[in-house]
Amino acid sequence: MASAETARRTFEVLNDVISLDDEAREIYEYDPQAYQDMLRHAPWRSDATFFRRVRISVVALMKMVLHARAGGNLEVMGLMQGAVRPESHSFYIMDAFALPVHGTETRVNAQNEAYEYMVSYMEGCNRVSLPQNAVGWYHSHPGYRCWLSGIDVQTQETNQQQDPFVAVVIDPRHTMTMGRVDIGAFRTYPRDYRAEHGSNAERTSLPAGKVADYGAHADKYYALDVQLFTTKAMRPVFELLWNEYWASTLETSPSLLQRSLDVQQTAMLVERLRASAAGIAGAGMLPGSSQFAHTARNAPSAQGSEVEQLVEKLQRRRLKQPLAQIAQDADQQAANARHECLREVVKSALFGTAKPAWPQGT
Repeated sequence: MASAETARRTFEVLNDVISLDDEAREIYEYDPQAYQDMLRHAPWRSDATFFRRVRISVVALMKMVLHARAGGNLEVMGLMQGAVRPESHSFYIMDAFALPVHGTETRVNAQNEAYEYMVSYMEGCNRVSLPQNAVGWYHSHPGYRCWLSGIDVQTQETNQQQDPFVAVVIDPRHTMTMGRVDIGAFRTYPRDYRAEHGSNAERTSLPAGKVADYGAHADKYYALDVQLFTTKAMRPVFELLWNEYWASTLETSPSLLQRSLDVQQTAMLVERLRASAAGIAGAGMLPGSSQFAHTARNAPSAQGSEVEQLVEKLQRRRLKQPLAQIAQDADQQAANARHECLREVVKSALFGTAKPAWPQGT
């Protein structure tokens, strides 16, 4: 039990969990009239980036992470309950529950069954005096980090019609290997809004079905700062959920999971290389090819900043080539592998020679 307690405290430190005991009264207080007044005023409708932060309780976090991990390689989806604080431009996520949806390795589909379940659940909360509003939805991206696909953007746009609403994405596989919850929160821009910058989602190896989608919609949404918190009132529930999370963690080897993730990402790279082979065999796909030479030859005579702009344009075009993008992902994967090897060396030096986690002779 002492080990679980130490692990929980370490988890809180790694994830920068803060205590909001001083704000507990405001967090738990619910004034239906004030909520309706806020909806009528709706300051977020005149400011595309009005909401800047999402505060998630450790209870809601544990429920979402456990649900995401239970999904394995399939995406899962759920709803989040809480409150909105316009004065601090923040969402407060107090609780979450899973939705019965059909998931695949690259998407989730919320059918009528899920909507009926959601309505029934919310009505049940009101009957037992838990009048927390639905303020967001979450889903998982197992192994390919936190960002919004085209379908995710459409879902969030629909949800934001009943403002305020936020989308949260969790990567359970990277959460296991990093020891820190890999989570992101996003809101979409109005359709007539032109963003100066897109999402800051980190590039990663993706399933074949997601490669074209990654970054294609980055100018349609923005990321909110995510902050995890606890209060004295929720700590007993958090500890109960933590025991379940800790038991699940003990049953899973992060090193073995990392190797499984490496194998999966390597297979993705191979698949992308094969898909790119036909394309780069044609004219003008490789950096330094005739297409680039033609652009350079036909560029007008220029000096100074115009030359720099031309170089920058060619550089951007080079980085967009399929092989260049695959090479970036391969470099990142190699860096992760080196980090894992270094971690194993350090563990071996500190605790003695570790037994290999794979069968001998393979």
